[in-house]
Amino acid sequence: MRLRAGIPLAVAAMALASATPILALASEPMQVKSYAREFFADFAPSTALDMVGRVPGFTLNEGETRRGFGDTGGNVLINGARPGSKSGGPREALSRIPASAVVRIDLVTNPTTSEASGQSVVVDLILRETAVSGSWSASLTRTRDEALRPSVNASLSGPIAGWRTSGSIQFRPWSDPSDGTRRRTGPTGELQLFEQMTGEVNGLQVTLSGDARREALGGEFAVNGRFDGYDVDVRFARRGFIGRLPAGSVDQLQGISFDDPYLSAELGGEWSRRFSNAATLKVLSLVSWTQDDSDSGNRIERPLGTRTSETLSISRRNLIEWVGRATVSAGEGRLRPEFGGEAAFNRLDSKLSLTTRDSAGTLIPISLPAANVVVDEYRTEAFLNLAYDVSPRWTLDAKVASEWSEISVSGDARNRQRLQFLKPEVSLSWRPAPDLSVVAGVRRSVGQLDFDSFAASAEVGSDRTQGGNAQLRPQIETRASLDLDVRGQGGLALNASVFHEWREDVLEPIILPGGAFGVGNAKSARVWGARIGASAPLSWLARGMRLDANGEWRESVFDDPLTGRSRRLTDFTPWTYSVELRQDLPERKLSWSAKVSGEDKQVSYYVPEFSTFGMSPEVRLTVESTYWRDLKVSLTVLNPLGRRFTTDRTFFSPTRASAVTGREARRWEEGPDVSLTVKRSF
Repeated sequence: MRLRAGIPLAVAAMALASATPILALASEPMQVKSYAREFFADFAPSTALDMVGRVPGFTLNEGETRRGFGDTGGNVLINGARPGSKSGGPREALSRIPASAVVRIDLVTNPTTSEASGQSVVVDLILRETAVSGSWSASLTRTRDEALRPSVNASLSGPIAGWRTSGSIQFRPWSDPSDGTRRRTGPTGELQLFEQMTGEVNGLQVTLSGDARREALGGEFAVNGRFDGYDVDVRFARRGFIGRLPAGSVDQLQGISFDDPYLSAELGGEWSRRFSNAATLKVLSLVSWTQDDSDSGNRIERPLGTRTSETLSISRRNLIEWVGRATVSAGEGRLRPEFGGEAAFNRLDSKLSLTTRDSAGTLIPISLPAANVVVDEYRTEAFLNLAYDVSPRWTLDAKVASEWSEISVSGDARNRQRLQFLKPEVSLSWRPAPDLSVVAGVRRSVGQLDFDSFAASAEVGSDRTQGGNAQLRPQIETRASLDLDVRGQGGLALNASVFHEWREDVLEPIILPGGAFGVGNAKSARVWGARIGASAPLSWLARGMRLDANGEWRESVFDDPLTGRSRRLTDFTPWTYSVELRQDLPERKLSWSAKVSGEDKQVSYYVPEFSTFGMSPEVRLTVESTYWRDLKVSLTVLNPLGRRFTTDRTFFSPTRASAVTGREARRWEEGPDVSLTVKRSF
């Protein structure tokens, strides 16, 4: 029987809310560290986003791409609730809020509400109603090719006809010129082809977003919307020398083009009400639509002016998602129950045409499994959360959810499967001191399926194709973690965590039943690692100086069914880091910062090859001044010495279980970019 998304969640939840018992027993509040608006005054913030970036020991988390709405939130709440948009994320919501509307920012350790989406630390922005206010910023960026690219961002908030509204618009063109080399060798290292590469990536993005709130039906009703559109134009030229290093005339010319117009829209509404028995009901619904059309080509001339081959790819993708969710929560007392349900519908309509043109001009179609498919998913979920204050220092948080779904594939490939998952979670927090929190937890979750893997895909610039797989199932993950959060005087903060994950049905490259290469559910895998973040005042070194650092180390092990050997998971990044040194000099109306971030090389596995991608650290130098009244002026230099990128590919035939047939090494460089930005609040 097909699962229907139109379950009357709101009606059931309202009935349950009227009967929810609240245990009015004395309990300790959650661990909260408050930062009043005056704390941020020296930084001259324009928006709430500027303020959140200055909360000691806090790193903004945009959330995860997961199923539905409940598990996708980041670590930001606004007046106790997460932003209602799924696609825009908390960063966009914060950029619409003027700094003048923020009363304070609460840093909450171990929040128990589902609004926090399982985060161990969140910030909750407490806002006040204001008259019309807003901010704008204008930037001018000089890129490597000495071109100037302007961008504009503006936000406005205020009351309109009884509604509390906010909105923003962003206009951002960009350009990423690059140059480098590409070298292909045979199995014994002999040079087969050397290419000199130049590339240009140009794009234009326009984003509109907004929300409006007002009292309705004894509670608060909110509506939010977002539109995002961009167009990317990519052109690469490769001048090739066959079997030799560059010297004399070029032997062949390869041109690669990629055009990708993209449109997306989201509209959502939510209503919440607090009842007389202290229970809170929240009902939301949102729908999103995405259209992604891309045309790409790869043309080789050998000799110049004579077409040897040409590959053309035309891709058309349309995605629709609808989510409805209802939650009843009791936020007072030692025992705080919360329960509800969610229903969702997702659809992908994907069409791919891949052809090659020979030297005579004849078009020859290339067949791939599941090139034209429609994928539908119906999903429902019921959940129950219980938070219990065992004592003023100990809190137990238990959650359980049951999910039912049906996934059907039609078109070039056909399949239908019904799935059911139980998702329990339990955590225990200990607060031995006001500024110290320790949380241990275990949870079982269901991963987000990448619907694109159901359909065939092609990367003509890399000569790589993959067939679609109609039998994909979501990955299952069991995670055990231990989190520590310490707060000290002067904004000193330290947070650390260790974790271990057991993953089932991991998605890895496999040989599909028809013999094509694609992505499928493979064996199990393990992932473990540690994260650490620190924020420390360095006033002993220089007045107004602060150091913020974050780092993560991970490791994984997976038994590759193709080779029979253990390796890391595909697209796995072992470590990342970010270090920022900043000094604020308010009496001089000046501040500066230097930030360095980087990550280890990432290896992507395919059936006939593996590819290693790496890049040098990103360096960002910024100077800000509020010398001019009501204006903040900043100068940013991104990668002053440029940024280097590498890709190394190793080829096998017919699979990675066979002998090496060749290698490819690409080296290229981008940057530096210099940006001048002017901001003003009003």
